[in-house]
Amino acid sequence: MSQMRDAAMVEPDPDLSLAEIWGPISGNKNKLVQEDYGSEPNAVIPLYEEHEAGDKISLYWGENTVDPEVECELTASDLFKDEIVFQVPWSYITAAGKGDIAVWYTITPDDADTPARKSTRTLVTVEAVARAVDTDTEIDTDTDTD
Repeated sequence: MSQMRDAAMVEPDPDLSLAEIWGPISGNKNKLVQEDYGSEPNAVIPLYEEHEAGDKISLYWGENTVDPEVECELTASDLFKDEIVFQVPWSYITAAGKGDIAVWYTITPDDADTPARKSTRTLVTVEAVARAVDTDTEIDTDTDTD
């Protein structure tokens, strides 16, 4: 069984920080509103102390793995960072639909003997999964007859 499959069965590690999803237009944390529609939100993954070059971080949105757009292999330059930022393709958000959507990540170490780790789920409130209908057009229903 691959480590990616193993990661799906691993219990969440409470020592890993939660993922944060930031609305690209609204600036909301863990909430996507209509004005965010179509612009890819950022997923911020705080790096853990033991991170090493070669570790893979994969983001999950609902029941879909966001891959490969939201999967990264840590490099030597990442060792000095506090976090990794992914952009989440809107197609994954649309596929999961509206509501409180579970988002989490896995860390698959480069070392095949080290088990994968999984974060606790973050609930992201998704209010918009389609472009809004233009409601600015008003129909004049006033029937003044002087």
